[in-house]
Amino acid sequence: MLPMLFKLLATTVVLLASIPHGLTQSLNEPCTNPHGQPGRCVFLRECQPLLDIYRRDNVSYDESEFFYGSRCSGQFEGKPLLCCFPAPANSSASLPRAPSDCGLAPPERIVGGHETTLGEFPWMALLMYRGPSRELQLSCAATLINSRYLVTAAHCIKQVPAELTLSGVRLGEHDITNKEERDCDQHGCADVPVEVGIEKVIVHEQYNATERGQYNDIALIRLDRDVGFSDYIDPVCLPVEDSVRKMDHTGMKAVAAGWGYTETDQRSNVKLKVTLDVLDHKKCVDVYRSSRVVLRDTQLCAGGQEGKDTCRGDSGGPLMRSVDGNYYLIGVISWGAAQCGTKGIPALYTNVAMFVDWIENHLE
Repeated sequence: MLPMLFKLLATTVVLLASIPHGLTQSLNEPCTNPHGQPGRCVFLRECQPLLDIYRRDNVSYDESEFFYGSRCSGQFEGKPLLCCFPAPANSSASLPRAPSDCGLAPPERIVGGHETTLGEFPWMALLMYRGPSRELQLSCAATLINSRYLVTAAHCIKQVPAELTLSGVRLGEHDITNKEERDCDQHGCADVPVEVGIEKVIVHEQYNATERGQYNDIALIRLDRDVGFSDYIDPVCLPVEDSVRKMDHTGMKAVAAGWGYTETDQRSNVKLKVTLDVLDHKKCVDVYRSSRVVLRDTQLCAGGQEGKDTCRGDSGGPLMRSVDGNYYLIGVISWGAAQCGTKGIPALYTNVAMFVDWIENHLE
């Protein structure tokens, strides 16, 4: 990225702060770009033409001038807005097809994990369960795939204690102890987490909770309303394109994240991440054969390194890979060794690429 563009963005923020209140343009308000084309004021991440310029290594003077001149005379929650042509379409229940629409995050339960930064993996959500006295329990995780749907593990729906009822999801969370307060770090504060109700849950038809292998451990959650996207709530990419769907992840680095148990056997209050190696499927089959579990190609294995693993409480969360700067959901955390982080025993994940058609067929 050219230093010039970083300077332009910083200058934009300064200029916006100096514009009289009565003259500012708001988010999604009509605007005209430097070429005289009509557009709407949006965040940079929502405008593909400007995002292409921003990401390009070699930017011409004219492109830099166009980028700078595309700023709107306003901001939203302290963030600069840019005039985008053509104006991006409104969000819908469809899956984000272009990588610019999903999986945007810094490139960078968990046993051996490290705390994430604010806004890292903004597609992550916590499932909210209520007990008999309506007390809240945050347990499994889920992954936002568009404005209305999340992917989680089927066992987070079917293997819940009878006294608990799934009541909603919490998006934009980082530290669960902050409750209704904003999470902050040395760089600033995140938005307050958003809690959304559930319209319905769709569990894979062939999931059987009593099966030892926990095959087809995947489910969809349809929210009771669309959620707006921000720096802290944003969808992950699904491996829809053949180039990613057919990709062999063996030997590659993947990232898992969640609020599960750590090596101290304590649940983490903050969202953690851990980098894991995706294992060869045949080797994983051999590992689990001794436990009389027959693995299928609808499952992925990752981890097996001592002290680094997903664990209780991470279930339903994402296993992700960064491809060309965008994060793709390649696995859903399913199950693994009774003792998390056991050397030589990788955790099992539902292979999302094998269920993309199922997901698309169940979106309304």
